[in-house]
Amino acid sequence: MIKDERKLTIMKSLQQVINKYHGRGFKIQHILTDRQFECIRKPMETAGLNVKTTSHDEHVPEMERYIRTMKERIRVTTNILPFENYPTD
Repeated sequence: MIKDERKLTIMKSLQQVINKYHGRGFKIQHILTDRQFECIRKPMETAGLNVKTTSHDEHVPEMERYIRTMKERIRVTTNILPFENYPTD
């Protein structure tokens, strides 16, 4: 979770994610983002990463599909559990 939308905070959070992937043997080459991450384009490209930001009202199809899949999985999981109510926190 990102606390705020400052450039430094976004950079630190993204670097943590990249480090996790590198720790598992993956090599990050491309980052697909929305316009919120435009401020980190130059530092990321300097680090050798290709950053693609979407234009206004454009969506990243891969992420939209991933979000839809996760929502479906969560709905299925909550429907098969025997509970009637769930805590709000």
